[in-house]
Amino acid sequence: MDAVQKQNAFESFLAQQDDKSWSEALDILLPLVHPVDQDATRIWFSFWPLRLHQIVQESDDLAQTVQKLELRGGYRLEKQLDSSLDFLYGSRYWSEVHEVVCAHAEGSISGEGSLTDQIQAIAQKIASKLRVAESLVIGITAVALMVLQQIGRDAFSTNSLNPPQRKSSPERVLRARSRKRGGLLGFLRTVDARYTITFNEQDKSACFQAIHGQDLSMAAGKDERDYRSIDPRRIGGPIPFQCRVANCGTCWIGVLGGKEKLSEISPFEKERLKYFGYDFGNSEQETHPPIRLACQAKCLGNVSIAIAPWNGILNVRRFSRQAASEDMDVPEERNESLPTEGQVQS
Repeated sequence: MDAVQKQNAFESFLAQQDDKSWSEALDILLPLVHPVDQDATRIWFSFWPLRLHQIVQESDDLAQTVQKLELRGGYRLEKQLDSSLDFLYGSRYWSEVHEVVCAHAEGSISGEGSLTDQIQAIAQKIASKLRVAESLVIGITAVALMVLQQIGRDAFSTNSLNPPQRKSSPERVLRARSRKRGGLLGFLRTVDARYTITFNEQDKSACFQAIHGQDLSMAAGKDERDYRSIDPRRIGGPIPFQCRVANCGTCWIGVLGGKEKLSEISPFEKERLKYFGYDFGNSEQETHPPIRLACQAKCLGNVSIAIAPWNGILNVRRFSRQAASEDMDVPEERNESLPTEGQVQS
């Protein structure tokens, strides 16, 4: 009986956390995260925001909510938890993270302290258990608690994952992400320069070429391999798209490495990211944030990216959780003549 009460206490603690409290916790924790996972952690929380889970969870009519929010792709974390962790270096420690988080949720300190305190306490235990730097596990620990909050304790405790095992050290991963275009005269040739865009660091074939100044969406469209069988939204190349003019929000991505090798984010792109509700991982001051629209980001060097598994409109100013299952008007800014390629995947 006591164990159940302690579990409930921790679940109750997590249930009290909202996007604001998570954002505040990440502001404190991110400087403590190893550089290999700093932006990756921000990207993961942008791809899987709490408000998306709450909208879906609290909807009385999911089909209507999906239609009104124009959700496309895989927007249910519990159905793709394994793949959601792929781009995090800390995913290699998931087995230990999972074990310690489960034990922590049932322990006597459950529900005590701030969200930041909880994450740091768990990360310290994991780092000690693995004998690794705490900076390598803080990010994945924060992710684990968000997963626990979204999918629930029962699903979390029974979810056995097998993320890919990285053989490279974090320093080697960072060096690979920062590699420059080769050639003794490479710095003199920019107009005809070609760069490599990697969209899955675990697969050497998961890359395409971009010429200097070309936006990532257009460059990805030159890749004629079949991606539609993997994701129906990928109608031309590995990055999903519909319009390529920032009207649909389909092509949003996370930049794992090489942010500075993309064009600066424009006021227009910032506004579009806010409109779609994709700006959780960005700050107003950043000129090269980790969350971008591929159709607006022009390539100036080699870049490593993660592709968002879903798209839609989550702008909290426009849609509240309560309104998600009610009769909502589709935003006027959207061009409803756009094609709706791809199937909705719950």
